[in-house]
Amino acid sequence: MANRDHSLDDGIIQAAYSEFLAYGFQKASLHKIAEKAGVTTGAIYTRYKNKDALFASLLQDFFETMQVLFAPIAEEYEKAKCSAQPDDILRAINAEEQVYFQLLTEHCNDCTLFFCRSDGSSIETVLHKLMDQKAEQTVEFFSHIYGKAPNADAIRLLVGSQFWYFRQLLDQHMEEGRMLTCLQAVLDFTNAGWRQLCDTLQ
Repeated sequence: MANRDHSLDDGIIQAAYSEFLAYGFQKASLHKIAEKAGVTTGAIYTRYKNKDALFASLLQDFFETMQVLFAPIAEEYEKAKCSAQPDDILRAINAEEQVYFQLLTEHCNDCTLFFCRSDGSSIETVLHKLMDQKAEQTVEFFSHIYGKAPNADAIRLLVGSQFWYFRQLLDQHMEEGRMLTCLQAVLDFTNAGWRQLCDTLQ
């Protein structure tokens, strides 16, 4: 069997990136990706099982970056659990938000693929699992501190709204300065809500 021509790999990746960013997973065409990359669709199928596998491959490095950036946040939440002080709780929440700010500004295209262009793909399932996990962790976090759980449905809505405004900012193609201003305004608003939740559960 002939060796695969690895010189084509970068071209396929770049063409796929462009196509998925422009049209999203569902409307993207492997034929157009092949055409942009100057290869046959067979060359794509040699490398990827299907369109979903190609789309998922584009975000592998991004997911690894997310893991690295979010790793220290767990320590912030553990500190907040130990102190049970609203200021420490908000500090942990804000630290997590700052990581999202960093991702949205430094990895804008990857975030766009993940939050805005993944409908219909296996990555959409990853996104929903992330949202569900975040909601469950939030309920557990407050339950541990205060000995009683916040309204789980309200927490799910709050987490869902967080990811929704990420999507809105990305879809509007805001320049970085304006995006950061909007994100900070939302953070100030949600901080008031988190503090109110702390007061209610105390």
